[in-house]
Amino acid sequence: MTAIRKILFEEEPVVAANLARASAAKLYVVTDNAPAAACGVTPEATGSTLKNIALFFVAPFIGLAYIVLLPLVGLGLMAVLAGRAAAKFAAVRTATRLLRNVVMLVAAPVLGLAYVVLFPVIGLATLAYWGGRAAMAHRA
Repeated sequence: MTAIRKILFEEEPVVAANLARASAAKLYVVTDNAPAAACGVTPEATGSTLKNIALFFVAPFIGLAYIVLLPLVGLGLMAVLAGRAAAKFAAVRTATRLLRNVVMLVAAPVLGLAYVVLFPVIGLATLAYWGGRAAMAHRA
């Protein structure tokens, strides 16, 4: 048996033997249950009733979304785990790299055409936005 194991397991701890358990200081104050209005604090009405009514009507649709999407999340998780397991093989890594390069080669002309068609429209919209802001600031 090593010396450290003998010290840790066979001997009694010297530090904890002489210490008595001290009571912890209270970090909170307990008060009586006086109404909030008596203390000068009034709760603000923020439309919580309307919020509760809306949540009452929306809750079945949220539950339905969970029920419908749960199998898709499970299939996605299985696909990710299968992809991680398959990535351990060199042949699969090589095939995915080749597939990625082919997809990028096919998608490059389509993306280039989209940039050529959409950038003038985006530029004109940006120019109109900033021009409108400048005109409104000049009026004020």
